[in-house]
Amino acid sequence: MPKTKSRSARWFDAVAAAQAKWNEINEKADELAEALADLQEVQSEYSDWLDNLPENLHSSALGEKLQAVVDLDIEGLANDPLESWGEVEQMLGEAEGMEMPQGFGRD
Repeated sequence: MPKTKSRSARWFDAVAAAQAKWNEINEKADELAEALADLQEVQSEYSDWLDNLPENLHSSALGEKLQAVVDLDIEGLANDPLESWGEVEQMLGEAEGMEMPQGFGRD
């Protein structure tokens, strides 16, 4: 009959397992932060588009769609996505459901 590990040995095994999972989560959080930074770069392009849009088009369908993209708070969430986990999920849901601007009168 095999001898069971001591309580202290099981404790340290459990700590090591928890630490390994924590490290995995941090690695994934870093990957998420990178993906959010990529999303922020694209958002910046939409912001530039909005900035260069003639004033009379700001209240058009195109202008409103551009403004909706620009208004997403990606930067505030990208820095530490674990801190605002629920907000990141909500923002991504909003981003996924957006009607994106097409431009050139196609909006």
